[in-house]
Amino acid sequence: MNLIKALLIVPFLISSQIFAAHHDESEISRKAMMDNINTAKSWIKAGYTDKDDFLSIVKKHMSDDGYNYPGRFIGFGFNFDPRNDEMVVDWVIENSPAVDILQPGDTFVSVEGVPATRENRDNGVLSFTGVPGQPVNAVVKRDGKNVDVSFTRGLVNPRYTKAQVLNNIESSDPEDWGADEYKIVEIAANRKENVVYAWTWHKFTDDITGLQFEENQVTRFQFNDNGQVIARGDMSEEALVQSQLGFKVSR
Repeated sequence: MNLIKALLIVPFLISSQIFAAHHDESEISRKAMMDNINTAKSWIKAGYTDKDDFLSIVKKHMSDDGYNYPGRFIGFGFNFDPRNDEMVVDWVIENSPAVDILQPGDTFVSVEGVPATRENRDNGVLSFTGVPGQPVNAVVKRDGKNVDVSFTRGLVNPRYTKAQVLNNIESSDPEDWGADEYKIVEIAANRKENVVYAWTWHKFTDDITGLQFEENQVTRFQFNDNGQVIARGDMSEEALVQSQLGFKVSR
């Protein structure tokens, strides 16, 4: 993803459902709901435009016991800091294929015989993508010794704590932050459940291929009584993105 080429900021279309719920004591006030909508708006805008702003918003508005659910995917289930030349495992996602195989601190030496260098990561020679159920053999350095590991691609359902979300933001490259274009199509909210939904559209440029891709995304923000985000998750058009980048699903 490259720097922002254009920002398409359109007015928020607030669903009439925001104020159409029954007025019982379990509902939050209209003012509190509007505050939550504004928080969601700021969160989304910063996520598309500015790393430092996004970091500040997450620090302020995400509950300490909140979780981020970025969406399921096929893979192995570990995280590393892409700013480092070495590929060092920061943490392993719970209930993922990498559990009991990788450990925090493992440093990848090679994957399927390809050296795990930053150059090979950046140019796409070293890749973890592939079909589910397919095993991948790798070598990691652990406690000063090379260890052979093998794991199989499978479904990963990540859940990140606030600390992990902040770490992910801090480890990103500010010069590579932001969408080429984006717009907020619609906002809707449920006062009874204290939830805000946002439908957005965006366009990015893929780092490796240089191709642009676009997709719609729906993000759900759940707030606590103090107006902090306790759960955030999204659904997107991943299959559409992959087809725009020249990939296809086949058997």
